[in-house]
Amino acid sequence: MDIQTIVSAFELFTGEENGDEYYQLILLAVSEVESVLLPDADDTDVRLVFLCAALAFYRLQQILAARERTAVTYAGKVLKESQNTAYGYAKELLRDYLQICSDLLKSKNFTFSSFAAGEELISC
Repeated sequence: MDIQTIVSAFELFTGEENGDEYYQLILLAVSEVESVLLPDADDTDVRLVFLCAALAFYRLQQILAARERTAVTYAGKVLKESQNTAYGYAKELLRDYLQICSDLLKSKNFTFSSFAAGEELISC
């Protein structure tokens, strides 16, 4: 997989102009996707570029959502309810690209293999 193409797709998803700042996060996503590819899958398939970028975007939104969990009010810090819409969109985007790439992946071992009732189910 061409990392620079994945960085470009990641920039498209995030709106960032310098995806290289998230290079390690992108490499993590590539490694995750490569670990679940079927043995006969073509790793130059363009769908995998977008899957890697979507996974990196999802991971970034997880980090940002964790940071945004508290809000400062006049009485101190309080927990926010799930208001991070970017996180929700990132999850949907990842789910869509997983579906698009389903014929290239070993679905039983992919962490994001299933969603039910709008909630993510973790399966290893």
